[in-house]
Amino acid sequence: MNQIQPEFKKRFSNRLVVALILVMIVLPAVWLGNWWIVIFALVGLVFVTHEIMHVRQNNPYPLPIRWFVYLMMVFLIFFVFVRNNFLAVGFEFAAWTFTTGLNSLELSTTILTILALTLFFSSITDVRFKVQDATYLITMAILLSLSFQAFLFLRFYPSFIFQNLGLIRPNGANGMLLVYIAIGTFFTDIGAYLVGTFYGKHKMNVRVSKNKTWEGFFGGVAFYMIGSFTFAIIMDVIGIPLLPFLDRQHWYWLALFALMMPLIATLGDFTFSIIKREFQIKNFSNILGEHGGILDRIDSFSMVCLTIALLITVIADLFYQVG
Repeated sequence: MNQIQPEFKKRFSNRLVVALILVMIVLPAVWLGNWWIVIFALVGLVFVTHEIMHVRQNNPYPLPIRWFVYLMMVFLIFFVFVRNNFLAVGFEFAAWTFTTGLNSLELSTTILTILALTLFFSSITDVRFKVQDATYLITMAILLSLSFQAFLFLRFYPSFIFQNLGLIRPNGANGMLLVYIAIGTFFTDIGAYLVGTFYGKHKMNVRVSKNKTWEGFFGGVAFYMIGSFTFAIIMDVIGIPLLPFLDRQHWYWLALFALMMPLIATLGDFTFSIIKREFQIKNFSNILGEHGGILDRIDSFSMVCLTIALLITVIADLFYQVG
């Protein structure tokens, strides 16, 4: 067992406190759904977009580019949702449905083209903005807009699929799929942190993260299987399956998710760590004090949301003919 530093208890306690505060902020929006979670996602998007555009701390991107990226991020996430509802019912906002445009992951090619052409044009005409900056912002815009779409997808898709398959949606199921994903990510993070701290000896990738160990990784996998797998089974036992194919009868899909989620959570952590290494920053911001920024806390969660949303879509389309 590794020798534990005196500050470990304080760091771990602070980590739990921040996690609980974030949960208390997120859960009401997840439970209420509808415009509440859409507005919540929009606010989160503003903070995250601010963070990705301020990685050059001593040399910020030009103000017009920053405002343009803010606008494009909003369009990337909500354009399909707004377009589909507007074409269906026009300005009758009370008749808009959140499963129209949010029951799939879809980015507008028009918005993507405007984003790419404008940023590359800026790299040609503005000496303060390099082609590497354009490439970075385009990549992050696509990744994060899909991740935010996946977050909304995981909230609204259960209603869509139960209705599509002619099944009665269980009472109390609001947001449970998102809670399942969050529990998996949280348990993976906590398990990796605890096991890695006490028993970690073999580094995974020192170039990207000096603290990540293989022992911590497998600890995270074990904690995930105990946490989220158990949660999914309990929900099914009490009559609230997360999805028609995420229950005891379809245990193999739960097993697949149990394998995928810790892998993707680790990949998400490494991905954003190497971005911070590239820009030589410790955190994306200091909005959460010593715990960094919003993106520092949701890096793994955003990647898991995106991957699981895609996996659910593939399973539903190929095996259950949900269209």
